[in-house]
Amino acid sequence: MTALSLVTVTLAASACSAPPPAPPVAASAGPAGSASPAASPAASPARAEQRPAVDLSAYEQGRSRPVADPVYPAYGNPSIDVLHYDLALDWKPGARTLTGTAKLTVRAARPVSRVTLDFGRALKVDEVTVDGTRVRATRRYDDLTIPLAEPLEADEGTVVTVRYHGRPKPVDSKQRRKDISVLGFRIGSGGRAWALQEPFGAFTWFPVNDHPSDEALYDVAITVPKGWSGVAHGTYQGKTTEGRSSTFRWQSTDPVASYLTVFAADKFRMFKDKGPRGIPITYWIRPEDVAEQLPVARRMPAIMRWLEKKLGPYPFPSAGLVATSDSGMETQQMIALGPRYMEPSVVAHELAHHWFGDTVTPRTWRDMWLNEGFAMYFEMQWYADHEDGTIDEFIANIRTYDAELRRENGPPGDYRRDAFGQSNVYYSPAIMLHEIRERLGDRKFWAMTRAWPQEHRNTTQDRAAFVKWINKHTGRDFTKLINTWLDSKTTPR
Repeated sequence: MTALSLVTVTLAASACSAPPPAPPVAASAGPAGSASPAASPAASPARAEQRPAVDLSAYEQGRSRPVADPVYPAYGNPSIDVLHYDLALDWKPGARTLTGTAKLTVRAARPVSRVTLDFGRALKVDEVTVDGTRVRATRRYDDLTIPLAEPLEADEGTVVTVRYHGRPKPVDSKQRRKDISVLGFRIGSGGRAWALQEPFGAFTWFPVNDHPSDEALYDVAITVPKGWSGVAHGTYQGKTTEGRSSTFRWQSTDPVASYLTVFAADKFRMFKDKGPRGIPITYWIRPEDVAEQLPVARRMPAIMRWLEKKLGPYPFPSAGLVATSDSGMETQQMIALGPRYMEPSVVAHELAHHWFGDTVTPRTWRDMWLNEGFAMYFEMQWYADHEDGTIDEFIANIRTYDAELRRENGPPGDYRRDAFGQSNVYYSPAIMLHEIRERLGDRKFWAMTRAWPQEHRNTTQDRAAFVKWINKHTGRDFTKLINTWLDSKTTPR
């Protein structure tokens, strides 16, 4: 997420955010009835013997260790690990309706008799199958619970398919940041649509285990009217056109957290480019915005080369930029920027996240600082190297705001529930990183920033893991410094 206006160095945050749990409402039945999952018939030994084993080996890269979230516990299910999402989505801008088929390959993280997913109540479920057999699902709030005819033991798998349609609605985040007051699927003028979500909101457009600790592989197909484009995260696989519709296909062969997914449907023009070592890049921009936005987008290769010098090789097989209609977001392999965030320094921030946030993802939202502190620091360093000012000047400037940020939002390692994406998780950890740099010196500091993402590719991490690692990597004990900067209610001295 973006959080910077370095021209004034007052640094205004721009991120995605999170709402509190929905209040209880009466349960509603799925399309096949309202049988409770707990009432599903027990499997007989004969049926258990006939149960076909689901081969999970093809999606081993999507294996995760899901956990419950300490900040937003209503989202995500630590009992299951979704390894792969196969999404076939059809957006009709005239009717403002989305039709989808979501096929999920699921591993039981512990013994389970049902699969519960986050899924927006605005979308109507048409059919649910488990390993090809139709089942009755139940809905409560934004949860979809799917019974299993036969319980799964830990590490056993199943394939759940959900067919659905309707007009998606975003979720009210109830955050104090106005630019992230709603999350998920948005519909604009002319039927153009986009979906950005952090810390949750993917559930507004597909059934999902909506938590960063459960990363998965993705295949996404978006069908739109001819002349439109459908953009998602991952690597562009091309399009096919049949009659009046075109289908755009995307694939993620590296695991993706649900908050790093993106959906965009508009009359985009596509432009191709190449990054370091020939990495394919695509830009997706509305025709009327090309003159203003394409020159900014085309700075991506140079920014990637600059980042690689400090962070090591770009960790994914492709990159891209889609010009959406609101915030700035580090959606994986396809950063999403609204018009007011279309600046080179913001591009640098979101690309830095591909090392800090995308390939190394926070295990829970308590450690959002582990993403934003590094991305903020690299944005400031990019600005110092390419525009005006020095990193020391920027750090001194934001230090003057630190006490106020902590007072309003809480410390960055224990921020208030309604303060997701506030400036404290960006600027305070950036100051902390600068202090570590001053103690280590430039050579060791940049060696540290390269080693962390390269050694922990495609994993989720937390504060304890980072502290243990940096102490071992540097041979210095930074435990007190890190904990003080993350937990203190006042500015450390």
